[in-house]
Amino acid sequence: MKNKMLSRIIPLLLGLLLSLPAQSRVLVLGQVSERPDKDYEQLRPMVEHAAAQLSSLGVSGGDVRLYLESGELVAAMRRGEVDWVTETAYTAARLVHEAGARPLLRKWKRGQRDYQGIIYTRADSPVHGLNDLAGQTIAFEDADSFSSYYLPRMLLEQQGLQLRPMESLQQSAEPGLVSYIFSRTEENNALWVHKSLSAAGALNNNDWDNPTRVPPGLRSDLRIIYRSASYPRALELVSAGLEPALATALRHLLLSMTPETSAELLARYEQTTGFEPILPDDMQLLNDIYESSRTW
Repeated sequence: MKNKMLSRIIPLLLGLLLSLPAQSRVLVLGQVSERPDKDYEQLRPMVEHAAAQLSSLGVSGGDVRLYLESGELVAAMRRGEVDWVTETAYTAARLVHEAGARPLLRKWKRGQRDYQGIIYTRADSPVHGLNDLAGQTIAFEDADSFSSYYLPRMLLEQQGLQLRPMESLQQSAEPGLVSYIFSRTEENNALWVHKSLSAAGALNNNDWDNPTRVPPGLRSDLRIIYRSASYPRALELVSAGLEPALATALRHLLLSMTPETSAELLARYEQTTGFEPILPDDMQLLNDIYESSRTW
């Protein structure tokens, strides 16, 4: 009798559980940022819009969380505190390999589908190629930057050059090595090279062409000595723990947004002009980035 009662009650309980609405959750968008106030205002409208559109899947709201460096973002995603990330390839590679993140889409950021890393010097400098930087200094922008740290460093190492970090601009370059320091901003990067505080600098071609970041008065006295191949401008990723149905719905939502249908929202989202599917070579690129940077 007892077994018969259980056989009737269990299906009823299962039916009740399945009929309950999905547990509400906040969708969290994360990024590495040194300008939290500005970046928060850029990201907030998009995650709030996505949360509203995905409410039928149990999303009750959207939030933005910003981190000073990629290691903090990796740890937060591991702890399940971040669901969705918009980042460049270097941080994306770390998130994939260290936090199990899944690439969702490519992002056209600031109107660019892809971009290049450039290395430059003063127009009157004796430096004309990468090998001339042995015994000289170079200013990278930030340790989490793909185009202004990972990429130029990789290019220099592929030339057989060894790099050494500097604590300040007052340090002397070490003979035979490329000594590097972080400028933290694009403006500092250009100024340091222009004032010969650093023999060379590294930026992406979008920053190089942006007059608010490299004023024309400075750029006219500078000269590019190396331009890399093109790489994805930015990627959207989701955490390993994000429900597959929610990740799929987010992907479809972003792909449906165009400058014609969502101009203002996309413009606020780091001047995005659209999204496109991940390409077959993108995972290999992220693998290569991660493997080559592990010894740094």
